[in-house]
Amino acid sequence: MKSLLLKLGLLIVAMGVSFGLMAKSHPEDPFAAVTDEGLVEMPPRTPALHERTPKIQEIDSQTRETQQGQSLLDLNRASAGEFEALPGIGAVLAQRVIAFRTSAGGFRTIEDLREVKGIGLKKFDRIKSLVTVSGSRSHGAKQREL
Repeated sequence: MKSLLLKLGLLIVAMGVSFGLMAKSHPEDPFAAVTDEGLVEMPPRTPALHERTPKIQEIDSQTRETQQGQSLLDLNRASAGEFEALPGIGAVLAQRVIAFRTSAGGFRTIEDLREVKGIGLKKFDRIKSLVTVSGSRSHGAKQREL
């Protein structure tokens, strides 16, 4: 029994020492490594958040300024790249939006976006404040016959 307690005590002391040395190596930088030359900074394994997010394209004549200074993306004039800048819209969904716009003769209301396969209520709620519908339709959209 004494032998077991002695071994357990030594194990606890060894673990405490090893954790203590790890904490003292460089606690504020988890990506640092200790070598013979001293502390060497290791690059992060994943790209930074700002490198992973899509770049927002410059605003051109296809966007409109609101009173608050926010730019709204015109559903009837936007390109696939501009649609991809919206949250939750990738390349495939951007093409679906453009295909719907062409086949339907353009968007009449923002709510028409809900007709596009892949845009459900949650996604629509995220992007509805970022888009608008202009009166004129472009990109070869056919006029709907009434």
